[in-house]
Amino acid sequence: MEKRLTEKESIEIIGSMINKAKHNLSNGSIFYLIWGWAVLLASVLQFVAIKIYDWDLHWIFWPITMAITAVIAVLVGRREYKNHRHTTFVDNSMKYLWGGFVIFLFLVLNMGPVIGWKLTYLLLIGLYGMGTFISGGILKFRPLIIGGLLSLLLSAIGIFGREMINDFTDVLILLDISIIVSYLVPGYMLRAKKNEYAA
Repeated sequence: MEKRLTEKESIEIIGSMINKAKHNLSNGSIFYLIWGWAVLLASVLQFVAIKIYDWDLHWIFWPITMAITAVIAVLVGRREYKNHRHTTFVDNSMKYLWGGFVIFLFLVLNMGPVIGWKLTYLLLIGLYGMGTFISGGILKFRPLIIGGLLSLLLSAIGIFGREMINDFTDVLILLDISIIVSYLVPGYMLRAKKNEYAA
């Protein structure tokens, strides 16, 4: 005869599934930190190359930093995948969200020579904001939602107030602020919750 679960057992199972999903999410925070620091580093190096050294090849830091970071992210992703036994609806949602993000990222970057790099970077800020805003909604994690909204606001200010942006380095400053509020701060906050969710 089939054994029926008691109400208490059902609640415990549901609670343990929610904690597992939250733990998976806190483990995934490493990707916000990896990409957040990589973008911030490339942006700061480009800013220094323009402002201090007036170097024509100031853009070179992006392909180098992003290539190295992609390798690191793949290696970390493989390690996380091995330790990740259960795939949840949230996991699948995030996979498709960030997969679409990467596809659109390449489209925006290829428009750079046509629409100009100021506008391209401002669109990227909006793209970062959209990705983290939606992630925050899926994860029900307010710091990602707020960071995403702030990035969308920075993008809108830059796009609609482009006449106030005197220099390309002003856009880099907006990008740096965007990455800090939408990737790094929420990433560290998610990381801090890892022990709480594991308990």
